[in-house]
Amino acid sequence: MVDKIEIKEYWFLPSKPDNRVAGTLYYFPNKKIVLELIGSFHDPHAYMAALANGDDKCKEVIWGESSDAKHITLLNCNTYGSLNFSCSFPMQKYTVQYCFQGIHLSDWTDEIFNKITVKLSYLTKWVNHYCVNYSIPFKNDRMHGFDLKFDRDDSNEISVQLSNGFDLKLEYACSPPGTSHEEQLIIAQSYLLNIISKNTESFWTLLKQTSKFKSFLTLGTLNTIGYQTIQFCSPNEFQELNNGEKIFHPIYLYFNQHDQVEANTSNKDFLFTHNLIENSFDSVIRKWFSFDAQMAPILKHLIESIKEKNIFNTGDFLIVVQALEGYATRFRPNIPKKGKRITLVEQLEYLRNEFNYVQLIKNMSLDLAIVVNSRHYYSHFFNKKPNVHVADGIELFELTQSLKVILICCVLRETGFDQIEIISIMNAYRDRT
Repeated sequence: MVDKIEIKEYWFLPSKPDNRVAGTLYYFPNKKIVLELIGSFHDPHAYMAALANGDDKCKEVIWGESSDAKHITLLNCNTYGSLNFSCSFPMQKYTVQYCFQGIHLSDWTDEIFNKITVKLSYLTKWVNHYCVNYSIPFKNDRMHGFDLKFDRDDSNEISVQLSNGFDLKLEYACSPPGTSHEEQLIIAQSYLLNIISKNTESFWTLLKQTSKFKSFLTLGTLNTIGYQTIQFCSPNEFQELNNGEKIFHPIYLYFNQHDQVEANTSNKDFLFTHNLIENSFDSVIRKWFSFDAQMAPILKHLIESIKEKNIFNTGDFLIVVQALEGYATRFRPNIPKKGKRITLVEQLEYLRNEFNYVQLIKNMSLDLAIVVNSRHYYSHFFNKKPNVHVADGIELFELTQSLKVILICCVLRETGFDQIEIISIMNAYRDRT
């Protein structure tokens, strides 16, 4: 997902496996996936005529096969190209949304996968556990050498049984150098997220499960999380050894994501790590995965609000206010009201008082009237009245940061964190800010 790839193969449509066209697939991380064919799947003259008339069509599925029998599936392919009448053949190009390396799929909905393994930015730092031991013995006050050691230990794995037949596992992985004779020894260690299904599922179903954990990790780290690698497993794709053991073939997925995948932040900047919530992680993550459509837009707004941005604008303020208003409406329907309808001031005041045990909120100087005035103005752009205070600039930014603290507490509470845990988490957040 993070490295550029180039695949030269023969390509064909599933309905016409004998009509194979040579071409190259290019994957540019976070930019695009392009297939360039030297020729086309159709008669060259007919294709040129169709292209000239604007009748070229989308091909949902294209298959590829390399000389070493590796299978490729391209999903949601849209053709484009240019005409060169001095050339005897067309150059046909496709933009591609999803690329699978290692399998031929007939459709998006093929239910043939039972496991997805992904590497996520920040996950290893969030778990904050490293299994490679490094020591430097000294002799006569001088370094006498160094020792590297790694022992596989199942206690390093974090497993949770989710609902609906899914299991979650955070698994430690370590890749040693090839040989001891290399001049530069590189040892990579990381944690991987596994979602295992008791039944076979479509790739999209499993990818949605990993997306739920990705949003949880975004909350825990207060950073944008990206996929670094995505690998599927199918019970039908394997090599059987003489002793009966099955070696399942890895199936890699590539697509363009807009989230960053670099991890340069230290874990002291996180909202919480696994160490802090270890005792309640099972119940918390089950609760997170069980959130329904009522909670989905609030989580989406929260995740959007905590993504790192270079520029702050009024939309960032409105996202947080809307999430708080939606949370109060859906999850605190019995807030006392003075009139016929509950007001935004009453909702915000109630939520602020609910989490008043958090020191950061207790000490907060937050004028709710200004919040409401600003929300109405930036939502509807009413004419400013002389006696109405609407925040802008640094004042609006500071209002947003204060409201974000309340929103984070709302989500932590709904996720299942108790009062003591919320206090501990938000004390660390206070130190961070």
